[in-house]
Amino acid sequence: MNSLNFLRIACVALMGIGLCACPPVTSKTPVGTTVKAVRDPALAGVWRGKVADGDAVSYFTFLPQNDETYSAVLVTPSSPKDNGGFGVFSVDTVALGRLHFINARELMDDDKPAKGTMADNTIPLLYKLEGDNTLVLYMMDEDAAHAAIKAGKIKGTVEEGQFGDVTLTASPVELDAYMASPAARALFTKPLVVLKKVK
Repeated sequence: MNSLNFLRIACVALMGIGLCACPPVTSKTPVGTTVKAVRDPALAGVWRGKVADGDAVSYFTFLPQNDETYSAVLVTPSSPKDNGGFGVFSVDTVALGRLHFINARELMDDDKPAKGTMADNTIPLLYKLEGDNTLVLYMMDEDAAHAAIKAGKIKGTVEEGQFGDVTLTASPVELDAYMASPAARALFTKPLVVLKKVK
C-alpha cells in the first residue's frame, strides 16, 4: 500500500459514510507563508492509529529536521489482505489564529521518488492535539472545497470527472486570510485519522 493509496483508502472510507471524495485537495501555496512557521515540538515521535473506519493500523513518525520542518514517515504494516507500504513526506506546521495546520508534500512513495499532484503541491491538513496524547488529522473535504471555489470564496481549479483533482491557487495573502476564517474550518469536516502517541 503506497502513500497515495493510503490517502485514497482514507477517502474511500469517508466516502462510505458520505464525507469525502478522492483524491486529496492540494494547494499551490503552503498555508501560513504570511506568518512565521514554527515547528510544533508536540508532534515529534511515533503515533499509531487507524484511518477513518478502516481496519489497517498505520504508524506516523515525525522526525525533526535542521530547517525547522519534519520528515514524516507513514508506515502501514503488511497484513493477510495487503502487502503494506510506506511514504515519506516533508512537513511543516503553522498556526493561523486558533487553527493549526500541517503542510505535507510527498517525497517518497514506497521505494520510488514521489510524482504527481502530492509531490508538486502541498496537502493542507488541519490538526488538533488533545490532552491524552491524541493527535487528530483532518483532510480537506473535496466536495466542500469544490463548492467554495465555485462560489468564489477561494481561488482554485477543479479537473473534470467524478474524482477530478481540486487544487487551491490563491495567493499567499488570500490563502492565509481564508484559512484563518470559520469558512475554511468548515472544509475540514471529519477526522482522517485519530492517532495515539507511542513514544
